Amino acid sequence: MNRRNTRLSLRWGNHARGLSHAGFSMIELLIVIGILGILFTFIYKGFERLNRYYTAENVKASTQQSARIGIEMMVQDIRLAGLNPLGTAGAGIVSASPTRFQFTTDANFDGVVNAADPFEDITYGLNLNGACSTCLQQTNHLGTETLLGDVNTLALTYFDDTGTAIPAADLATRRAEIRTVGITLTVNRPAGRDGTVSRTYTTQVRCRNL
Repeated sequence: MNRRNTRLSLRWGNHARGLSHAGFSMIELLIVIGILGILFTFIYKGFERLNRYYTAENVKASTQQSARIGIEMMVQDIRLAGLNPLGTAGAGIVSASPTRFQFTTDANFDGVVNAADPFEDITYGLNLNGACSTCLQQTNHLGTETLLGDVNTLALTYFDDTGTAIPAADLATRRAEIRTVGITLTVNRPAGRDGTVSRTYTTQVRCRNL
């Protein structure tokens, strides 16, 4: 009987020891959970930084493209300022200021400038309709149209035929001397946690018909 009990005891003792080696203690589980928590935290932060980077880069590219398109539209029209193929339309510069430029052109070659004709009387500037202080707008035969939003700065500079800048105070009396228009456009757009993205586009336009 004693020998039999001894065998049973040894068998169950070995089985118990095998179970203890196959499992995990509470301390081991806590250590694993802590390591996994730290690992996932680093993964999340890395993903968040990557996402912020791509968001900022996309906003930068979009802002640059928008500023370029807005200025190119201005350039195409300003080049035609004063177009007067028949010599009877009297087309030219109507008004010029550091933030606004109005000009006429005989776009349909009928010898007359008519504000109701397509793109014969055009004005560029910020907030032309008084409703959007950060909008680059164009006024034409269709009324006032917004070309670009989020515009922080629009600065127009005017040069005579020698390339000398005409002082802003003299523009009212010397607008007939304008031959080139300098344009500086700055666009600011939100980029999430990175704040705002700012892009400035600068160019000069030669008025070919003045």
